[in-house]
Amino acid sequence: SLDSSNIQPHHWSAMAEAVAADYDGYDGFGRPQSTNTMAYTTSALSWMLQNLGKPVAVTGAQLPIEDPRTDGKTNILNAFRVAASGRAGVYLVFGDKVIRGCCAKKMHTEQFNAFYSVNEPPAAEITASGLEWTAAATAAPEGKFQAMPDVDNDVLLIKLVPGSSPAIMDFALAHGYRAVVIEGFGAGGVPNDENSFLPALEKALKAGMIVVCASQCVYDGVNLGIYEIGVLAARLGAMSAGKMTTEAVCTKLMWALGNTATSEEAKKIFLE
Repeated sequence: SLDSSNIQPHHWSAMAEAVAADYDGYDGFGRPQSTNTMAYTTSALSWMLQNLGKPVAVTGAQLPIEDPRTDGKTNILNAFRVAASGRAGVYLVFGDKVIRGCCAKKMHTEQFNAFYSVNEPPAAEITASGLEWTAAATAAPEGKFQAMPDVDNDVLLIKLVPGSSPAIMDFALAHGYRAVVIEGFGAGGVPNDENSFLPALEKALKAGMIVVCASQCVYDGVNLGIYEIGVLAARLGAMSAGKMTTEAVCTKLMWALGNTATSEEAKKIFLE
């Protein structure tokens, strides 16, 4: 029983291992959690549960279960509906939406429809008639289900503001971070004029650090090929987050680093 702000990557691993331990005995799985880091949990499980052939539904509530106005009871019921649906995948079930786990982001601190599906429609809507799936069912997995629960926590998220010092990259190197996600501006660029980040990026990349350029914009994603600020970073070896959420990017990097021996191998997994 944890406030989700206290959930750590090893808790995601334990959740994945729990699914794997009982995988053959159940048609689907439900997981309650408080909401603050739920999008990180569902993103992490999306990578950890490989060749998943059953539904895993994660849900929670904005109000405690003992509150007369709680949304928890309805959310739990809907999560069970998803878990019993036969629709394979990791889903975040909340309010009137069923969201693919690696596309979920918490957008409200109080509203009952707190989570949005970013850069793709929700997988299903919850109506008075029940579940109405808008996404096609995923194809049967080609390989055998396996849990890959290992993670490496040495991933740093840097959110740029005008005036941010590139010396933060030296901090990341000095403290042993293996990957850095830079939430840049617009389509994912980093400063390249006054206070340029490019020399610091080049130093970090040559030292073997993985650098991923993300965007502070919620929708539409990163394109490092549009502007010089992105093109130059990509030429140095920075990777694009594409249309992934920050939660998805960070958890996928942790997972990729935890399941490979080298940064180059982790890059290949990240890009898959």
